[in-house]
Amino acid sequence: MALGARFSDNPTFDAINRRRRGDQYAERSRKLLDLTDISVTTIQAAILLGTVCFSDSQTKSESLYYSIALRLALILDLPNRQCDDQVERQVNLRIWWSLYMIDIWSSAGLNLPRQLDFIETSPLPTSEEYFLSLRSGASGAMIADNRPGLWSEMVILARIWARIHHLNKASVNSMIDYQTLTVSVHSLAQELRDWSSNLHPSLQETSENLERYNSLGLGNAFAALHLGYHYYNEVLFYQFLARNPDPTCASASIEQYRAQCDAHALAFCNLLYRCRETNKQQCQYVMIGHMLVVTSTIYIHMLLFSEEEERIKLARQRLAQNFEILTELQTFWVTLDVALSRLQVFHNACTRSIDESFRMDQWMLKFILEHGTSVVERPMDGDSPGALRNWFLRTFD
Repeated sequence: MALGARFSDNPTFDAINRRRRGDQYAERSRKLLDLTDISVTTIQAAILLGTVCFSDSQTKSESLYYSIALRLALILDLPNRQCDDQVERQVNLRIWWSLYMIDIWSSAGLNLPRQLDFIETSPLPTSEEYFLSLRSGASGAMIADNRPGLWSEMVILARIWARIHHLNKASVNSMIDYQTLTVSVHSLAQELRDWSSNLHPSLQETSENLERYNSLGLGNAFAALHLGYHYYNEVLFYQFLARNPDPTCASASIEQYRAQCDAHALAFCNLLYRCRETNKQQCQYVMIGHMLVVTSTIYIHMLLFSEEEERIKLARQRLAQNFEILTELQTFWVTLDVALSRLQVFHNACTRSIDESFRMDQWMLKFILEHGTSVVERPMDGDSPGALRNWFLRTFD
């Protein structure tokens, strides 16, 4: 209820701002949390409370709750815990690997060390269709359906995402030279392409699969998988948007990387728009805001540097559409105030120096990866929704 009440149209909530409708439930949950109860239920509660804090930009509390959940999962040895049946086993695996992905995102977002590594011997979750077909008491010995599902593919993709984080940090901190960087980028890009091309046909990004997962109530999970894929590619190639990132690098390679960054920004929005056209309630989760802000800065790059009129027109249209989505999300999530102000701050950086605005340095690294921290710059008119809308209209309309 703490997370879902904001989406309710029940008259009970009419007098309460959507973003604050879950407060009473979150407070009650915090009071009920018993850290002496070393159980899977406590892990689940800590994850949910961490997510509530994340959605309200309470980053320190978010990290604390997630850390509690991670430590409890390690204490219980969750992926190897003795289970009564296959339902319990699969729930434990989904929690374990959810924590693995949370650890990557949350740690990067707050620039903190990670707590959980990828463990090769820990089995990945089974397919969602098989999981949903399980009934309590099902044998815990063998899985009849070994096909990878959405959750397991997210985990595999997140492992690559963690290495993209590491590469960008190493590059900014001058821990690797430019040649090593481009070799690593090429290798990671190939891994991402291989992941996409090797997906089971039922998991590939098609309209038919989107419709099928929508019918199963898993449309958001399907969208998250493929939006993540495009976003990870964007971040991998992002630093090549800068003018002359390194004079020793062949211009053809730079242009190829820039083109791939643009292509995945286009694909990200294509999928997001299609999901929202199919079901307006889709893709309203918090992290969409951060990913869409970073994606929008790639459209700002198109707007500033493209010499093709059609491309400039497209960039302008998509910036407007993305801003509308962001302001809509802002009515649900407090943390979207931060996401939108980051977009404004980025534009301010562009007005000061177009040539330097896309250079991958500590400021840019913080902007892209540390979604849980503020990017300090000069805001234009304060951070109210109305002021942000006025800024956008003056800038891009």
